Amino acid sequence: MRALGAAELLDVWERGLRQPPARRAVALLEAACPDLRPGEAAALPVGRRDACLLDLRELLLGPDVTIVADCPNCGEQLDSTFRATDIRAEATPVEPTQTIEADAYRIAFRLPASDDLLALSRAPDRADARRMLIDRCILRADRSGAPADVASLPESVIAAVAAGMTAADPQADVELALSCPACAHAWHSAFDVAGFFWQEIHAWAKFTLRSVHTLARAYGWREAEVLALSPTRRQIYLELARQ
Repeated sequence: MRALGAAELLDVWERGLRQPPARRAVALLEAACPDLRPGEAAALPVGRRDACLLDLRELLLGPDVTIVADCPNCGEQLDSTFRATDIRAEATPVEPTQTIEADAYRIAFRLPASDDLLALSRAPDRADARRMLIDRCILRADRSGAPADVASLPESVIAAVAAGMTAADPQADVELALSCPACAHAWHSAFDVAGFFWQEIHAWAKFTLRSVHTLARAYGWREAEVLALSPTRRQIYLELARQ
């Protein structure tokens, strides 16, 4: 993995504006990991993908992460800062095929990947999306040794498969423990690594393009010349241009 230059990151961001979230995450990894084979990033289990995105975020933005959340009890807005390492699941080898047994069923499944999330975007509602994901990821279903129809699996078995997916790929299901300083209410909030990272890139891109606009007007520089400056020198020139 390599850090992306400002021009490269802007290119990925611009293309990503017209793409769904799962495709944006894949595009970032493909740009930062040129050794990946075509389709390899999209086929990574979601947790493995997000672990790679955390690595890329540290390269580009550093180890500290700051989020803003609203307390569900009193509505107070709070800032929470933590390290990327605080939300890293333990890196353990993931077998391509996982197996669980529940209610006389034996189910073999694979872990969801970005390709699956892209397919789910066409589902009309959350229930259909969940069922579509199960249908895509279950490789084989047996009941008491005989083949079983995946479409007819009982809810208890589907829930067991979902739990097995989470256990096998914990990085895909990150939750933050938050506490409100105003009312002391404590709760857990899901944290979407890929979505949060993209929001940060979006904010950086808008700021960077405004900086290019300001310096181009002040000095007549082209975009490539502005982006070639180090962030420190670019900021100093911005301060001078605004005097």
